[in-house]
Amino acid sequence: MKRYSILQRYKSRGNTTWYGRISDGGIIRYISLGVTRKSDALEWLNQQNARKFIPESLLSEKKDKGLQVAVNAYLDHASSTHGPDSLTYKAYGTKLKNILRWSERNDISTLRDFSREAASKFVSWVCKEFAPKTAREIIRVTKQFCKWAGETFEIEGWAPMSFVKSPKLQKRKKDFWTPEQIDRILDAAPSPDFRLFWSLMAFAGLRQAEACAFGPGSLTDEGRLHVVGKGDKEAFLPISNRLNYEIARHGKITEGMFDAPMFKYSRANDAIRLAVEKAGVRSDGEATNHRFRHSFASNLIRASVNIKAVQQLMRHENVQITLDTYSHLLQDDLTEAANALK
Repeated sequence: MKRYSILQRYKSRGNTTWYGRISDGGIIRYISLGVTRKSDALEWLNQQNARKFIPESLLSEKKDKGLQVAVNAYLDHASSTHGPDSLTYKAYGTKLKNILRWSERNDISTLRDFSREAASKFVSWVCKEFAPKTAREIIRVTKQFCKWAGETFEIEGWAPMSFVKSPKLQKRKKDFWTPEQIDRILDAAPSPDFRLFWSLMAFAGLRQAEACAFGPGSLTDEGRLHVVGKGDKEAFLPISNRLNYEIARHGKITEGMFDAPMFKYSRANDAIRLAVEKAGVRSDGEATNHRFRHSFASNLIRASVNIKAVQQLMRHENVQITLDTYSHLLQDDLTEAANALK
């Protein structure tokens, strides 16, 4: 007979989510209830214990849940785990919009409607609709959501994404601007705010979302730049002389100065495309905000900065990621290195 109980796991890490503990024949498993109040967890526990007195004929009815309801519950769970203002929570919300959008177009309204066949079609659509790296992230988050939903709502036998494979990424050179080109683009910025916004990415390697969070609280008393990046990881970066100059040039720094639609999402790339055109910069590849970050790393490598230092400034998990991403620049330098001996 199954036995149920409730508890809070990982509380020492700040996770206030309640979990259900299910013991069945000596096998114990835990499921996230997606709630932070004990009263809600107790309601789940009472429901499970009440099942012991429900006729078997009624228990055999297959469980299901509305897809929108399940996604909202998962986002509530992510919010309680990572925080409502975290980049991780916001990224989950952005990526899960795609399964809702696709399902609405294909008359899929519940979790069981999202079958393995439907999941396969969804993945095919994602791979056609998005760049490989973005598609991989959408598929990864969707897999996590499906696994969580299946366990949380106890939908037996439902695992639509379990056999789905993520698309392989084709390596390609990362497009970048030279320091001279960056100067011209900054001079063509439509406003002082945009100039500083781009400078944070070009001279500190910040991601677009990280630059959006910049404000007075980002500047520490020790003269470093406080950044909360992917996975809500904190970092304290050195502020270069050039970035110090751009901050001083801008003048007054205010909280939320980049918390506006014009700096976010794909709309933010409209301004950079116009500035690149105005600056007369020939742009091989796309003109995007993220290209400033790649330019930061690329220009460091071209200036012969130690690859380990580049990894730490870019906040890559390990140096291999840096090497894999920018190996083409290192290869380009081999000829110069071979000719260094006279």
